[in-house]
Amino acid sequence: MELLEKNIDILTQNPIHWIGEYKRGNQQSLLEMDLNQNQKNTSSKSLLLFDKKQRPNALKKELIFAIGINSLQEIKVLFQTMSKESVIIIIEPSRTFFDSVLNNKDLSILKSQNIILFADDLTNLPLFLDHIFSTNLIYLVKNIRFYLTHYYREFNVKVSTEIVKEVKSTVKYKALTYGNSIQDSLTGFKQNMKNIKHLIVSKNVAKLQDIFKNVPAIIVAAGPSLNKNIKQIKNMKSRVIIIAVDTIAEKLIDEGIIPDFVCSIEREKETYDYFYKNKRFPKEVNLVGPLLLYPPIFDEFKGNKIIPMRENVGEYIWLRETLGLFGQNSVSLGLSCAHVAFGFAEHIGASPIILVGQDLAFDSSNGNSHAGGTIYDNKVFANNVFSNVNEINVEGYDGGTVPSTDIWVSFKKWFEKEIVDKELFVINATEGGAKIENTLQMKLIEVIEKYCSEPVVVSDKIDSVENYPISLKTMKTVLNDQRNILDQLKREFDNQYLKINRLKINKKSTEKELMKNLSVLQETDNYFQQVNNNWLLRHNLQPVLLTSLWDLNSIEQVLSVENLKKNKEIQLGFLEASIFVLKELYSIIENSLIEMKVNNGVEKE
Repeated sequence: MELLEKNIDILTQNPIHWIGEYKRGNQQSLLEMDLNQNQKNTSSKSLLLFDKKQRPNALKKELIFAIGINSLQEIKVLFQTMSKESVIIIIEPSRTFFDSVLNNKDLSILKSQNIILFADDLTNLPLFLDHIFSTNLIYLVKNIRFYLTHYYREFNVKVSTEIVKEVKSTVKYKALTYGNSIQDSLTGFKQNMKNIKHLIVSKNVAKLQDIFKNVPAIIVAAGPSLNKNIKQIKNMKSRVIIIAVDTIAEKLIDEGIIPDFVCSIEREKETYDYFYKNKRFPKEVNLVGPLLLYPPIFDEFKGNKIIPMRENVGEYIWLRETLGLFGQNSVSLGLSCAHVAFGFAEHIGASPIILVGQDLAFDSSNGNSHAGGTIYDNKVFANNVFSNVNEINVEGYDGGTVPSTDIWVSFKKWFEKEIVDKELFVINATEGGAKIENTLQMKLIEVIEKYCSEPVVVSDKIDSVENYPISLKTMKTVLNDQRNILDQLKREFDNQYLKINRLKINKKSTEKELMKNLSVLQETDNYFQQVNNNWLLRHNLQPVLLTSLWDLNSIEQVLSVENLKKNKEIQLGFLEASIFVLKELYSIIENSLIEMKVNNGVEKE
């Protein structure tokens, strides 16, 4: 009992460990086999089990995935032979094995912050990996090593293969999420700064959290199945919150259905031209969208503006901290305007969330991609949009398969993950298209009868919510401070670039000269850290930061002319890109401040 309590205490000291709930009857036969093979071995015999072919490179920072914890001596050898800056992630898919170790072996080695443990069913491995690769461990993914402990390499290669595939798949996905180009990120920041003045007249999103708790909300998308039940939506008015995507908003209004909210996400001019330009939305319609939208959308919209921050995105974290916007004003905005609508419905506490027109597939009978009465009626436009898509078949709402695209499938997966993560009650009343997992499928008429009987008042409640607590004067002051911080940082990065560029590293360099050069190169570690710790810089420099650290970590930690030259080249590239971004960010904020002086009346909207 004393050993068990000690081990539990060790595990609780590191919140990154992931320990699943115990389930009786878990893999008992595997335990017996493992005990026969490993547990009875003495310490010296266990050392002989260590696979030297999988030995770590002590000269590199590595991310070592060790599969299996029962052969603890192998883990100890890994720890002793790896670089002191490497990290071991132990994956133990057998809870029975883990419980045996927890009760019978000393886990003191797990006191090290360089060892992380996952002991749970493999169905939860993607969530764990997504979490750890959202930390600084992402900088080690080009130096991943797998180590299979004795039981898993001898008796359970199948499970080991599953784990390796899942790790590689997650790495690929996470690398893509960090992969926006610098220019793309700067374009987005420029758009945000053009629109930042509108935050003053936006409803405070934190005050909207759970404002409609347990009130049914219908999200109306523009899929082709909407044609058959759009008339029923009209009968739901005043008994449900109606949240429409921008594609279908005009069609709904033409049908006499006034949505409570219309949602957008795209920043391109085409979104404005197709869905907002010369359109007259009734004043009771509320606009929901991030600062990223094309500026005239905010400038011309007459109803309430609701501008949420994007969840878990560095630029918006910087913005919230800079402007002192506290509370839960971030929303899961996802990848599409339907995702914005869904994330907003979740934020306001709506339940059930009802999906209509969320086909995420082509109409099987006529090949249409969207409902009638939208811009997609223009076949030339529709053909241009879908000319280069990768068409695939997915499981259909009514069984069988339906034609979809890889983009729509990614949208579908976002819904499915969001529903599970947030434990939401979602009804898919689309009555066609692709099947969305984790939803209850019902006909819309049945949904109306069962869930939409009570009156719902939306406009009065929204009108009474106060705006973000910020003034134009405060906004100018804090942005001016940020501009000055960026200017100072640029000067510091300029100086370091000159120091690195002046270094003379060649075959004639003595060991003393190499050590001196290395000392100067190591000073750049502070500049990597400054980018990593500054949410705005990190967001805009993510691809460069990642590739630079991947390349640096790939260099063996051996003092040589060749290694120092590689180091110098990588650092110069990083510093040059950082200087460019700092200059651009400074200029964008400065232009925003100039626009605020010209348009000083926005606060009176």
